[in-house]
Amino acid sequence: MTFLHTADWQLGMTRHYLDADAAHAYTAARHEAVERIGTLAAEVDAEFVVVSGDVFEDHRVSSKIVRRTLDALAGYGIPVYLLPGNHDPFDAAGIYRSRTFAQSCPDNVTVLSGAGVHRVRGGVELVAAPWSHKQPGADLVAAQVAGLPPADTIRIMVGHGGVDALTPGGDEALIGLSTLENAVNDGLLDYVALGDRHSVTSVGATGRVWYPGAHEVTNFDHIEQQPGHVLAVTLRRTGSSREVDVVPHRVGQWSFQTISADIAGRADIEALRTRLDDIPDKPRVVLRLRLVGSVSVTEGAVLDELLDECADRFASVTRPDGPDDLVVVADDADLDDLGVGGYVREAAEELFERTGCTDVDEARTARDALALLHRLTGRTR
Repeated sequence: MTFLHTADWQLGMTRHYLDADAAHAYTAARHEAVERIGTLAAEVDAEFVVVSGDVFEDHRVSSKIVRRTLDALAGYGIPVYLLPGNHDPFDAAGIYRSRTFAQSCPDNVTVLSGAGVHRVRGGVELVAAPWSHKQPGADLVAAQVAGLPPADTIRIMVGHGGVDALTPGGDEALIGLSTLENAVNDGLLDYVALGDRHSVTSVGATGRVWYPGAHEVTNFDHIEQQPGHVLAVTLRRTGSSREVDVVPHRVGQWSFQTISADIAGRADIEALRTRLDDIPDKPRVVLRLRLVGSVSVTEGAVLDELLDECADRFASVTRPDGPDDLVVVADDADLDDLGVGGYVREAAEELFERTGCTDVDEARTARDALALLHRLTGRTR
């Protein structure tokens, strides 16, 4: 029996560093990834799809997002099971109880709002641990495992949240890995389909406890190592013989990349230019640049032009918050590089003097103005 395991779609999510055009494209990509999951289900001959929590970002998502999502799920043509998670719990104000969801929900979509065993078909069961509110205060998965009797059916645990082996701290809502592994080893569970972690992750030693990660990237690569995937899970059970096969399939198309570079002159800037030029599919790439080093005002102007070009070519280019580790220092060559005279030269000399001002803001403004002068005179190339 093969099914698809996915989670953390968080449809309706926005990213503040995307401009209007990029935000629109990113939202469309997240919906298209949902549609590709349906295509993948047909390709691998999946019997059903399980979404282990956080289908929607929150209860405030628009009716358009809800209806388009349910239309896409109707197109799968196989059963789809949605588990309420911490972003979309099954509470009184939740999206699953909304009039829009109730009116638009197709027959093949089931919300796993009730905790416990749900029959998929003869020989296959889901054990659901839904979130009924945002602060459960207990291990919801363990509560369902505790009441499971032995059975000859294939059982899939569907839960959401952090696992204690991966998440530090004493949060009582963390899922206990030892409970899951004992249930797997005792034959009570054949697979544990978790959600909450946005990178593909196998947990523990059984090979049967997995996070599929988000279906489309949601954060930079120092946080999410393998997003944009769905898991095709094949389970076989014959008497005491049990087999599992888990295969990740990429359905996402965007990437959020962190680029670090030491900049100490023109050669380093050109090396960075080449590095950025080589990145494919730029309109679907969000860059986070970490630049360290020291450059002259002239070199800084060259770098600014490069970053302006990148802002047009990539979905977004951001820099880390806080103090900049790239220092711009004015030197005598910055005046000579301008190649101007008269009043313009006098203005440049005054700006140069102010770059050494003890007032940090005034000095930065003077450097920025001097860099702009370089760009206006075309001396950055």
